[in-house]
Formats: sequence, structure tokens, C-alpha cells
Amino acid sequence: MSPFVSNVTSLFSGDLATISASIRSAGRDILIADIDLAYQEAEGLAPAEIVTRYVAARGDRRVQSWLRELAAEHDAAQPFGPRLVDELNGLSDFVAAA
Repeated sequence: MSPFVSNVTSLFSGDLATISASIRSAGRDILIADIDLAYQEAEGLAPAEIVTRYVAARGDRRVQSWLRELAAEHDAAQPFGPRLVDELNGLSDFVAAA
């Protein structure tokens, strides 16, 4: 085999190794994201996460409505302590005044 062909072959196989590693890395990242999403769906969002996402979704009424539903579910499961829906109402009033 000529030196040129062997250099091109080694270069090509090196690129394939890089691409293969990138594909494995992307696959691993997707799997981790899927596991994290499944965990969040099973465990639900923490109250602090609901409040943070509510503030971040300031102009998106659909997302805010979904987060209010999650807050209502959380409040139903927690008969004592601060009400998360009340906190979201307070945030809505504060954001509307600003």
C-alpha cells in the first residue's frame, strides 16, 4: 500500500473513532436526561423548583398554569405548612406590579 493511501486510511479511521466517541457521548447524555426526566415525573418537582420555574415562565401562561396544578397537588399532599399556591399568587401580584 502506498504511503498516501495508508495516511488517508489512518486519518479516516481516526475520524471514525472521534465520531464514534461523540455518538456514544451523545447517547449517554440522552440516557441521563431520560433518567432524570423519569425521576422528576415519578417524584414530582420540589416546591423550590416549582417556584423557580414559575418565575422563569413569567410570560408563558400555559407553563404557569401547569405549575399551578403541580403546586395544588403538592398542597393537597401537605396538609400543614405554607401553601405553595399562595406563594405563586404572591409572586403573580409582585410580577404584575413590577
